[in-house]
Amino acid sequence: MINTDSLAIPELDKISAEIAADSLNPLLYFKRAQLYDANNDLKSASTDMFIALTLDSLKPEFYLYTAELFKKTGEPQRGIALMQKAITTDSMNTSFYVKAAELAYIDTTIKGNYAIALNFLNAAIEKDPQNADIYFFKGTVFKEAGDTLKAISNFQTATELNPKYYNAYVQIGLLLQQRNDKNAQKYFDNAIKVSDKPEDALYAKANVLKETGLQLYESKKTAAAVQSFSDAIAAFKQVIELNYRNVEAYMGIGFCYYQLDSVEQAYIFYDKAIKVAPTYAGAYFSKGLCAEDLGKKKEATMLYENCLNIDPDFTRAKEHLKGLQTGTP
Repeated sequence: MINTDSLAIPELDKISAEIAADSLNPLLYFKRAQLYDANNDLKSASTDMFIALTLDSLKPEFYLYTAELFKKTGEPQRGIALMQKAITTDSMNTSFYVKAAELAYIDTTIKGNYAIALNFLNAAIEKDPQNADIYFFKGTVFKEAGDTLKAISNFQTATELNPKYYNAYVQIGLLLQQRNDKNAQKYFDNAIKVSDKPEDALYAKANVLKETGLQLYESKKTAAAVQSFSDAIAAFKQVIELNYRNVEAYMGIGFCYYQLDSVEQAYIFYDKAIKVAPTYAGAYFSKGLCAEDLGKKKEATMLYENCLNIDPDFTRAKEHLKGLQTGTP
């Protein structure tokens, strides 16, 4: 009689029976570890991977999967040690270096963890200098470390090696946007060109246009500001076409319409934001502003109250609600 697995899962029972019949087959332990993993039994998964590696210490997928388990169990340093052992078995496998870099990157308890991650990535680049993904990850580490110029440089290398690298274009655009560099929009446009669903790039581009519109208004360049806000609205609407639940896109459209004095249109899009995200305090406040401007004071009062029910510390909602209740502007 076969003992059933403690989790009482038929797939596990089946593979446990196969292991009982063929206990020296490392692939069976690998498969069972994945089933344990899928059922959130990481301890049993790790035990099976220890057995699999004992039976076959040359399979790259065993090392990489076990390292991922260490990541899930919050033991990245054990994963790094395992990757270092894996590198001794195959020093040309860049996946080992990249996984070690990933584990070092996420472990903020390690002194100099970013430098350690970069050392692993540099070693990987020596083995495979044409791998765009490694440069992208290197850019990510530099970005997190606060070295914007090196981050941009590595993201750019990734796009040179892979001209269709969507995420690299987006990251460059975001970093340039932070520096108020006008070239940011160019990189967002490049990202949009290479992807069928460039939601992030379109949203980022729309935000650039929105911020540019504000700057133009402040500079008294009204016609240019109107055009920039109109372009932002068009980009935000493209975002919604890709993902109708992107609440920030509705908020962005509402904001732009409000700046264009199209209060009724702004009211409509803030209302749509509320329908998509009923617990978004800012959407109630923004719709309340529009209602107040449109002379709908009772509705505005209700909207401000709804906002404060969600976020009692929403200062501007408190101020506007008080103004409506006391009759003061």
